[in-house]
Parts: sequence; C-alpha cells; structure tokens
Amino acid sequence: MLFGETMKKMISVKASNREIMDICKELSKMDIDCSIESKSIYTEEKSKDISNLRIKIYGYDKNKIMENYKNIMDLVNRIHKKYNPSPKGLFEYRLSDIKYPINKNLILDALKSLKINYIYKEDENLIKCSLSFDEFNAILKELHDINTELSFVNVGSKPVRNIIVLVAYFTKKDIEDIIDECIEKEFFRIEKDKIVLNKDINLIKKHFLNE
Repeated sequence: MLFGETMKKMISVKASNREIMDICKELSKMDIDCSIESKSIYTEEKSKDISNLRIKIYGYDKNKIMENYKNIMDLVNRIHKKYNPSPKGLFEYRLSDIKYPINKNLILDALKSLKINYIYKEDENLIKCSLSFDEFNAILKELHDINTELSFVNVGSKPVRNIIVLVAYFTKKDIEDIIDECIEKEFFRIEKDKIVLNKDINLIKKHFLNE
C-alpha cells in the first residue's frame, strides 16, 4: 500500500512549565502522531516559568490532521484556563479532570458556604470560580479525606453524606460527634440500621454553619 507525502501542522503557544507537563501527560493518552518541543523565554516582561511550546502534528489525511489539531487546541485551552484566570478573575475546572472524586453538589455547597464567587455550567460539567488551582484542590482534598473517613459509617443517602462532610469541613468536629448531635437534635434518625434525614437539610446548615 502506497502512502502520499506526510503532512504536518504546527501549534505554537506560550505556556507555563506546569501547563506543558499537563499537556504532555494528556497527549500521551491520545492516539495522535505528534512531536513536542519547548524553549524557555527569558525576558523582563515574562516569568522564567513561561516557555514557547511547539506541537507538530503529522499524518497523511488532511481531515484527520485538522481533527487532531482541533482536539489539541481544545486541550491546550482547557489546561490554560485551569491555571490562568479570565478577565473576570475566574479559573475554569472541568469536573471530569479534578484530581479528587467529589460529588458535584458537595463541591458547590462548599463553595457557596465559603462565599466563593463561582459559576456552574451544567451542560459542560465545569465550574468557574475565583480559587486558584492549588486553593481549589486543597479544599477538594480535605472534603475527599472526610468523605473517605465517612465510608465506614452506614449513611443512607448522598445528601446525608454530603451534609456530614460539609459540617465536618467547616466545624472541624469529629464525624461521630456530628452524627450524634444530629440524631439528638432529630435532624437524623436511624432507619433499618442506616442514618437517614429526618428534617429539612437547611435546618442542619443553619444549626452548624449559621446559614
């Protein structure tokens, strides 16, 4: 079988070393014939962390090359928005990309309780908020750790689990103490050996978080 001449298309962008690492990691998972090179930029105006990134895409099919070009540009833009705020000061995080598997409603409740400026776009399953990548992930890690601890407790539903994690995150109370207090205040009840909601969840937020 004979092939035509190899075609190529190049993408050239400025990116931080952190962005470049993420781009390379994600590209390694994609079935794309390409080469990557970067060159640091040393100027007074730019941080030394910034480099010129060049990605050369190869192939024999023009349509396939254009498809790969679009997919890589989407990837580059997605990663750029994760580390660089928009003119409105918002970073963009796709929930499918987050490091810690946390329930979406728990994340949104935490941001709301923290009075963090955020936008949730359900159609794209992404969150825009004013927290930097490291700040956002520090919150997610703590929520994830509490949620993992709660896996040893027989909780009846996701909303009950979420409110326990949320209260534990903000009050720093032990989850067993939170559960005992919620049962005592009749916010929760035990039903068939499971902890279930007994009153409006907003009453729990008001009691523990003054919301």
